[in-house]
Formats: sequence, C-alpha cells, structure tokens
Amino acid sequence: MKKLALGLSLAASLVSTVASAHAHKTDHWDSYQHLAKEIAASVDSAPIAMLAKKSAELTTLSTKLIPAFVAKQPICQEYLGAALAAANDMMKLSLDEIERDYHADGKLPAVKSAACYHAKDLLVHPATMAVIAKTSGDSKETRKQIEHELEEVLEHFSQVKQAAGL
Repeated sequence: MKKLALGLSLAASLVSTVASAHAHKTDHWDSYQHLAKEIAASVDSAPIAMLAKKSAELTTLSTKLIPAFVAKQPICQEYLGAALAAANDMMKLSLDEIERDYHADGKLPAVKSAACYHAKDLLVHPATMAVIAKTSGDSKETRKQIEHELEEVLEHFSQVKQAAGL
C-alpha cells in the first residue's frame, strides 16, 4: 500500500511539473501577444522612446518563444538558431541593414519551411520596430511604419502558434 501511495505521489508530482512547464511556456506566448496588442493600442499616443522600449521587450520575449518553437519544429534549428544568435545585434543595425540581412535573410541559412520563416519574423519585426523608433524622428510616418511592422508581428504570431500546435 505504501508503494502505491508513493507511486501515486510521484506521478502527481510529475504531472504537476509537466503542467507547470507547459504553463510557463504558454505564459511566454500569452505575454508576447499581450505586449504586441498593448503596443498596437498605444502606437499613436505613446512617447516614441516608450515604443522603442516596448519593441525591445517584444524582441526579448521572442527569444523565449523561438526555442520552444524549434522543439516542435526541429527542421528550423539552423535557421532560427542563426536568427537568435543575432538578436541583440539586430537592434543596433540601420533599417537598411536589418531589412537586407534579416527580413530578406541575407545573413541567414536557407529556410527549410515556411513555419521557420514565420517564427523568425516574431524576432525580426519587433527588432525592426525598435530600430525605427530609435533612429527615425517622431512623426506620423514613423508611427505608421511601426504600426505596419506590428501588423506583421500579429499575422506571423498566429501562423507560428498554429504551426506549434498551440
């Protein structure tokens, strides 16, 4: 009877640990989506420095999502690994450089699946938003560019969640 109780206790503990790990991963997805929507709601009114800060936060959150995505889509390992390795540098590039090197994949290995491309864009578009906010003057056009990048973020996000089975 003691062995059965111990076994049930261990099983319950394992289920709790797995559920907690899943919830933690899900929290990153929820946090990413929430922050993207928060930025979208304030893109016309928030100070440009705040948009830059929140865009950088969204970029950082993407670096937590992508490894979980790669675990479900191992075909993306090389491509997304290269994008992740460049995450910090992306926000220091000019708009032309980030477009050429990461939107157009100039510095990334060949993409092997559309799902990989969508996941990469969860990193590249917020990094681009940060670059725009930091390097362009605060104008209606700048905010429109940020808003366009954010629309891309939200579209790619739904594609990635679907490909990840979430």
